[in-house]
Amino acid sequence: MMSQPPEGAPGAFDIVQAVPDARCDLGTLPPGQAGLLLLERARRDAGASGLLEVVTRHARWVAEMPSWARLHSAEVVAFGDDQTHHRWLLRVLPGPDVRGRPDWGVRLPRRAGGVDLRDWLVGQAGQVAERAEAWWGLVPRGAVAEAGGPLWPFTLARREAVWDGETAGLLEDATRRQWNATTDIAWDSLPALPDDLEWAVCQIMTFLVENELVALYVPAKFLAQIHPHYLEPVLFLASVVYDEARHVEVFTKRALANGGGLQYSSALSAWSLHSLFVQEDYFTASFLLHVLGEGTFLDLLSFVAEWAPDPVTAEVVRRARSDEQRHVAYGIAHVRRVLREASQRVEDLVAAAEARQAYLQAVSGGQPMMTLALAMLAGGGGTPAAVDAGLPTVHALYAEMHRRRVGRLQQVGLPESVAEHLSRLHTPNFM
Repeated sequence: MMSQPPEGAPGAFDIVQAVPDARCDLGTLPPGQAGLLLLERARRDAGASGLLEVVTRHARWVAEMPSWARLHSAEVVAFGDDQTHHRWLLRVLPGPDVRGRPDWGVRLPRRAGGVDLRDWLVGQAGQVAERAEAWWGLVPRGAVAEAGGPLWPFTLARREAVWDGETAGLLEDATRRQWNATTDIAWDSLPALPDDLEWAVCQIMTFLVENELVALYVPAKFLAQIHPHYLEPVLFLASVVYDEARHVEVFTKRALANGGGLQYSSALSAWSLHSLFVQEDYFTASFLLHVLGEGTFLDLLSFVAEWAPDPVTAEVVRRARSDEQRHVAYGIAHVRRVLREASQRVEDLVAAAEARQAYLQAVSGGQPMMTLALAMLAGGGGTPAAVDAGLPTVHALYAEMHRRRVGRLQQVGLPESVAEHLSRLHTPNFM
């Protein structure tokens, strides 16, 4: 039978016929913490303006439920009971702490081999906002945030600045291709080399270490600025940082492994890398690092792998190059997407490259030790004849670097003339 509703409630009706958005069965629980926790979950499941059905077999809730409703942004629509059960139908009122309902029953599609990150853009988790609010903070995309949290100082909080659909695939590739600088390199098979060639390898490794350090620090600096609503680039840049840390590790190990050691660092390298480190705009920093710098590095690593005097050195740079290909692919996709949506930002890229060149004009000299080391590898030794024989191959490498840079710049959507201009502005430090 239906009884009269408690004081302050609307007229009773047969709530069994109503279709609630959420249901809470309190069983025989008396009013107390356990019951209140269950009610709170059900209230949130019902969502703003939703209907919540509450059922209990404990009579004390008859007096407590109207008070709970008033305190938790709900109104009693109807009340009914029989000899064993008490039932309420409550409407959850829109309030500052009720911002929607989480998903339930939205399943990821299955690919062969497991659950793929590229498939998780489903339901509310797949709704990538144009702008991420400061109060969302660390709330995962797709979750429902309770009111009252702090404002978070994420400066990269617009979709256009950081997010694209290709990053998830690159992250899956990064996960599959992780390798260990201790166990995946056949260090025991590293042969003794003539002193000249060992020195050349050690000099090249020194150069690679310092450049990979900036390739670690620049993404790490921006990582904390990206709003976690755009989780894919956050996770990918974390993988980039880990890749670069592994490169620093493996290049340092190779420099030390054969008794040589780390060699010379030029002032040009220091200023060139400093000009990257101080970049404050994510778009131009990603362009300078991932497209121009690491793109050129791909050609350098290919050269070292081709002319390496031993298989361990070749394997070290080959593995690092595989990682760098992902970083370059990310940079090209990111810059291309931004330019597609805001073509005027080409001017920012030109200004950044020109400013960087001007920054380095006061630095005298170049990379004589690095050029010598590369010539010794290509020439097969450190004798005058070997160095003289290797230099044309190094000069050909520099020409090839320029040609490939122009190609990558055209890939991001730049006209050939602009691509030529920017490539020639690029620092002789390669990175």
